[in-house]
Amino acid sequence: MFQIRTAKPEDRESIQRIYLAVVGPEASQDEAQWDELIGAGGLLIAQAESRIVGFGGIDVHAAEHVKWLYLLRQYQGAGLGWEILRRLEDIGWEAGLKSLRLHSAPEAAEFYRRHGYRAVEAAEQIGHDHAGIEMVKDRTRAG
Repeated sequence: MFQIRTAKPEDRESIQRIYLAVVGPEASQDEAQWDELIGAGGLLIAQAESRIVGFGGIDVHAAEHVKWLYLLRQYQGAGLGWEILRRLEDIGWEAGLKSLRLHSAPEAAEFYRRHGYRAVEAAEQIGHDHAGIEMVKDRTRAG
């Protein structure tokens, strides 16, 4: 059984641990942005067996809204990622966004496609300094 809740400042160390475990030790971390999203209620954590096993974030004021969605490997594939994403989307829709944008790791793109996201046309891309796919989900496709 798992629970998803809004992150608290004391969760940041666990969030960092998960991020490094999934992305690797070379990952750059924007701790100030994590703190900002925690304060704004835009960072969600997933708990299983009384420990944090994943997190996701959304910034409704940014060019790319969905910031992170990471789960420890042993918790992937059980619907937990979709539940976090659905709740992040709810935050975006309730804030009045007409579409949600994200930058997906190549290996996660199919997950987002299954949940209504599509690749952004080349002319509309923001651009990134690392590999990935810019994706968007329109409100009309939400569901």
